[in-house]
Amino acid sequence: MKSTLIPIEYQYTRRDLLRLFAFANEHDVEKGGRYDARAAAINVWTHSWVNKATRGESSTMGTFYVYWAEENEIYQIELDEGFSLEDLRKELGVLEEKALGRKIHGV
Repeated sequence: MKSTLIPIEYQYTRRDLLRLFAFANEHDVEKGGRYDARAAAINVWTHSWVNKATRGESSTMGTFYVYWAEENEIYQIELDEGFSLEDLRKELGVLEEKALGRKIHGV
């Protein structure tokens, strides 16, 4: 699958980044959510894996890559084939709204 990397600088407080990752972990794709959080990345899936059919139909939309430490920012968005930056910014807005109660960089 072809992907596109988009460099960005979406600054957050450390606390807000931790909350984004906590929410993504709580709503993991294998638990009925649409996220797969790693140490410094959050993958966004099209469907949760609640059954074999949705797991088979699900694909990644893209990934938010994070610099921790002093930067505390999403520094790059990877767009998987068929998805746009606008799609991932909408997904970021959903994640921010649910995890933080407000949108910061998402739409």
